[in-house]
Amino acid sequence: MDPYEGCNTAGLPYWLSTPQQDFAALGATIVPHVERLLARDGVFAPFGATVALEPYIANVTLLDPPARAASDVQLEQARAALGRVLAATPHRAAAVVANCTVILPGQSDPSQAVVIMCAHRDGTAEQVVHPYTIAHERITFGPATTTEGTRDIFPPIRLRFYIRESCPPRPVGYTVAMFMVHGMDRAAVLRHFGLEETGQAVDETRPAPGGVTSLPGGWTALWCNAAGLRHRVEARLATTPAGSTIVACMVNEPAYASAATGWRDGARIWDISHNGQAGPHDLKVDGAPPPELKAVVTAMDMEETQSGYPPGMIDFYFDIPVELVFALTGLRYCQRDYTYGPVTFSAIREIARAGQGA
Repeated sequence: MDPYEGCNTAGLPYWLSTPQQDFAALGATIVPHVERLLARDGVFAPFGATVALEPYIANVTLLDPPARAASDVQLEQARAALGRVLAATPHRAAAVVANCTVILPGQSDPSQAVVIMCAHRDGTAEQVVHPYTIAHERITFGPATTTEGTRDIFPPIRLRFYIRESCPPRPVGYTVAMFMVHGMDRAAVLRHFGLEETGQAVDETRPAPGGVTSLPGGWTALWCNAAGLRHRVEARLATTPAGSTIVACMVNEPAYASAATGWRDGARIWDISHNGQAGPHDLKVDGAPPPELKAVVTAMDMEETQSGYPPGMIDFYFDIPVELVFALTGLRYCQRDYTYGPVTFSAIREIARAGQGA
């Protein structure tokens, strides 16, 4: 069962988007814009285009072309301007657009073409060539040709390779929250947070807004993809009954931000957080964190030292909250298979919305 069946496309979560979808959206915006420029001027300067991180329906922004200069200089200027935008704010796709002379497959004579160099933040890249002719101020496009592109638009992903190799694919990156509860059984956890199971397993190719699973050692884990579901759980953390312990983990891969918190008897005991945009070794600690934190930090520092990468090139500290939560509960957001077996989540929904679809 598709948890989003019947939903309006505009209401779908942005993390269900794919690189191919975003590249198509870029082309649908860029080609008509270029056609207008060619009809008016017969030529156009290179420029960039971006796809915002959200919403699901691509929000494409066209950047202004650089100031007049030699054509090769303009292209580099357009790339540099696009790079500054991508470095300042997380985006999920982008393109550099240029007016080029090309030799198409099977032809010997050069042709004029619009070349759209597309890239996605997950490393996917393709180059789309739209040949065209101009006659009597009329633009005629020939069949487009698509080839593999170069991965030189987005900054390199700074997450540890372990995360990228272990997580089920999510091209835009993970932005999720997990809440591990001890001292309450699974049914009591769902009741307390106003949730219920749908009876469907979570499909990683079409993830539900949230899920629940049981872990060894008596832990019940709630997984929240949807922000609304996360806020619902957070609003009830302070009202959990005596004898309960909660360990929460929040990750925002596009922003290189992560956090972990510990609650006992409805009171927050400790909090640690990392903001990779503030610095690769940013780490804030409040309250009385568990003793396992010291060993996690030491291990991450050692791994960074032995990795061979320059300091800060890979964001090792992003994983400190993640590894601390694993040490306490046995669960990582980026891992599905463990020595005790695979972890599978059952889809959940808010009780208030029961019968209305997920």
